[in-house]
Amino acid sequence: MSADSEIRSIAGRPARPEARAAVAALLPLVPRLLFGLRLAASVCLALYVTYYLELPNPFWAATTAAIVCQPNLGASLQKGRFRALGTAIGALALVCLLALFPQQRIALLLCLALWCGLCGFAVVLLRNSAAYAAGLSGITAAILFADSISDPTSAFFLGITRVSEICIGILAAAAVLLITDPGTARLALASLMERIAQQLRTGFLDTLATEGETPDMQAARRNVVKTLTPLHIAIDAATGESGSLYARRGNFRIAIASLIDALVGWRNVSHHPFPDGSDAPSVQQALAAGISRINPAAAERYGSDADAVRDIIADIETLRPESAKDVLSARLLVDAAHKVAICLAQFMQAITLLRTGAGGRLPPQSQPLVIADSLPAWLAGARAFLSVVTVALFWVTSAWPTGPFAIAFAVISTLIFASFAEEARARAADYTIGVAVMSVLGSVIYFYVLPTLSTFPALMGLLFLLYVPLGMMQVGTWHSVLFLAMSIASLPLLGIGNPVAYDPAGYFNIALAILTGSAVGTLFFVILPPLGPERRARRLISLSARDLRRLLLDQDRHDERHWRALLSRRLESIPAQATLEQHGALLALLAIGHAVHRLRAAVTSGEGARALVTAFTALAEGEPSVALACLEIVERQTGTDTSSTASTALPADVQTEMAVLADAIRTNSALLAMLAPGRTPPSGQ
Repeated sequence: MSADSEIRSIAGRPARPEARAAVAALLPLVPRLLFGLRLAASVCLALYVTYYLELPNPFWAATTAAIVCQPNLGASLQKGRFRALGTAIGALALVCLLALFPQQRIALLLCLALWCGLCGFAVVLLRNSAAYAAGLSGITAAILFADSISDPTSAFFLGITRVSEICIGILAAAAVLLITDPGTARLALASLMERIAQQLRTGFLDTLATEGETPDMQAARRNVVKTLTPLHIAIDAATGESGSLYARRGNFRIAIASLIDALVGWRNVSHHPFPDGSDAPSVQQALAAGISRINPAAAERYGSDADAVRDIIADIETLRPESAKDVLSARLLVDAAHKVAICLAQFMQAITLLRTGAGGRLPPQSQPLVIADSLPAWLAGARAFLSVVTVALFWVTSAWPTGPFAIAFAVISTLIFASFAEEARARAADYTIGVAVMSVLGSVIYFYVLPTLSTFPALMGLLFLLYVPLGMMQVGTWHSVLFLAMSIASLPLLGIGNPVAYDPAGYFNIALAILTGSAVGTLFFVILPPLGPERRARRLISLSARDLRRLLLDQDRHDERHWRALLSRRLESIPAQATLEQHGALLALLAIGHAVHRLRAAVTSGEGARALVTAFTALAEGEPSVALACLEIVERQTGTDTSSTASTALPADVQTEMAVLADAIRTNSALLAMLAPGRTPPSGQ
């Protein structure tokens, strides 16, 4: 047999199981390899541009490219914009501080510490890219302080140079990603929204088919609530990737608001007691048939025929009864189904927009500024302030020449991980270990490899060999922060300048400063640890109960939209370890607040209004039984009782809110008893 025939016979054989297994094992590494190549290319492009422009410290541009480069295009572009904004604000703040305190070093250090503390406070209060910009403001100020403290008169020009270098790094990372990444954030968001809509639809249909609240229903609602934070992150990434989606960000905000309303309606139906002999079963069957016709998996088909979904919603609305054995129960069911149908329709329109580009632009709603819990923000601010003061005190007393760089990296380690709650300490520890490993690896590169390189292509080859493996590990699941730290610390350690200079003593001083600053930042995560999951959950419920008490006593002048935004933010902030009862408590408080707002706006005069005020006051004092008795008086006075013949009956939707409030009081008596001043949440809540 000839060699050619042997080759053909081998090529024609089916692949061996070992080969198939090897290919299957290597396929997941392909996206990680691509990210490593993008990371290395971004770093090298930033270095090339800064070398071409003859900027003094090109490693800051390359380090920025390494930080900004993200696994998906949208997140990288969005983070790059906010990094530029945060960098400009931080540089301006440091220049102003140097101008105010040119000779008062102690005052300058204290003000720098206060600024970093303020940035740490903002990192926790804000979300996503805005929090990132706040952290970068503090980090940039600390880096400029380290560079300019020896010559404060050059701070302004140094600030311009540093901002220019950072912007070059941002643009380099964006250019590489735009060329090599097709942009999948919009499709990922569409898949996430489809999954959320399916979970909502399935859970609500199960509720309609089941009598009474069950742990499975609570778990289903909790699973939907847990998607709120990933949903916001995915929306940021998708809108950062596309200008047309950014212009239509109002569509996504409206969809999220409709999801909160649907969750409240779902919760209200689950907790409502349907009396025997009522018309509820027949209404439930009809509503289930209507909701079943809305299929989020076929969003594009419905997007081309929007009238079909509108007809389904109209059919659901026609089921609202004017007379029945239990009118309130039927209306409550229809209201909840209507909210769920509206939410599904909004999500399907958004999915169609993401996948096909079809869809109009809805005006973005203004978002009220709400604070879920200020204590974690105060802790983050104190942590950043104390880390700066501690390192500065050691620097001043020891006259350590690289002390300012230790301050900068202490700020980096405290601000980067400030918003990671109970994960922050472990991430900061991994970050410090990564810096230590890079210090050792960097010494080998600095003393044995860099001196042998004489051309720029050779330097690029070295950086590719370094950053491709780091990038692959950075997007993995095993201690990814450790490799992120190595990516960030490598170029400042190597000190690749224009031209490259070798200073053995300087290398060890810089390495020691970076390692010391990172270790001090980690130490303060131990001294001032973030709140634990149980304490955070209890605080969120306590704060919500306090705000509800102020609302009941008419001390809170905010509108219903603010209440929804506040409780929605707390639902997002509740830790993953929270119990079903704790999730249910926040949803109950959200529903009660909605009912209070609407009843107060509807019942404004007469005996009914006075009885309603008395009911709210009793509820605020932790006396739910008294509040229920007063609500019965309101029903008689306003004619909301179905047996009443009064001519002052409230609108049907207000009658439903009255039933929601009464149901919530009956099913959450232990929770509402804590509204009285000085009481704490019951066990498990």
